[in-house]
Amino acid sequence: MIKEKIGLEVEYLLFNAKDEAIIPPSTWDRDDFPLLGEIRGKESEVWHETISNLHAERMKTLDKLKKGYTMRFLNVFRVPLKLYRKANKEAGPKIESDILNINNIDITDYSDQIVKGNKIQGINISCGLHIHFSCEEVKKTEYRTPVPIYEQVTLPLSFSIANPELDEPGDIAVQKAVREIMRPEIDLWRKIHVDEDDIPTRKLTCRASRLNKPAIHYIVSELDKAFFKKFSAEEKDRTKYRQPGFFEIKPYGFEYRSLPANSESMAALPEITKKAFELLKEINSL
Repeated sequence: MIKEKIGLEVEYLLFNAKDEAIIPPSTWDRDDFPLLGEIRGKESEVWHETISNLHAERMKTLDKLKKGYTMRFLNVFRVPLKLYRKANKEAGPKIESDILNINNIDITDYSDQIVKGNKIQGINISCGLHIHFSCEEVKKTEYRTPVPIYEQVTLPLSFSIANPELDEPGDIAVQKAVREIMRPEIDLWRKIHVDEDDIPTRKLTCRASRLNKPAIHYIVSELDKAFFKKFSAEEKDRTKYRQPGFFEIKPYGFEYRSLPANSESMAALPEITKKAFELLKEINSL
């Protein structure tokens, strides 16, 4: 059985009632750079459910906003130095080597910091639209393996303690005291025979992703051709993560990361998601 699933994730910036960008609460879903909030829709095997799942999570986030607060999807936003420093203090470690590019672009060669007179003034940041691809071949089987079953067997022990000062075999009082602090028995284990019909059935599930390197590069390049220039900012305004060809390997497949989340790309989610499913099915048919 092969499962083809796609999930959507969008990043946003949060503004307060004074129209100031702020860091979303730590209890909300956030990016490694916490100034960006994240909305993650559950993956699905059909395109319209994939979009519905994202919108459902978006509504949940909107419902948490305070009065006058807004959520915005922006191509580029200049983060003031004070807010940049605050976000950095809350940021977790980011392993940028996890982010790969089909065009062999090294993300560590890029920086979005705004520098003037050798001094950092702030940073440019953009919201991303990430598409999660999963194409797993799943096989399930049931098997029975005899598991040894043992029962406890207790063997009583008898002993006496001789008292050299008495002619008797032992002092009854001493033996009684010893028996109060010692258990005169030994525990052993005996294997029990189990009929084959009584052996419990176990389930084994094996998963293998069909999204190898050539498949990932093909899907990323086709999505770039179809949508990157259509929705991305002008080349001079693009941040380091909003370049063509970026993806990230995931345990279930991979994540396409090049597209921005802005008003135009959000309105085109049906077109983008349908194309993603078409490419996934194309790879699976090979």
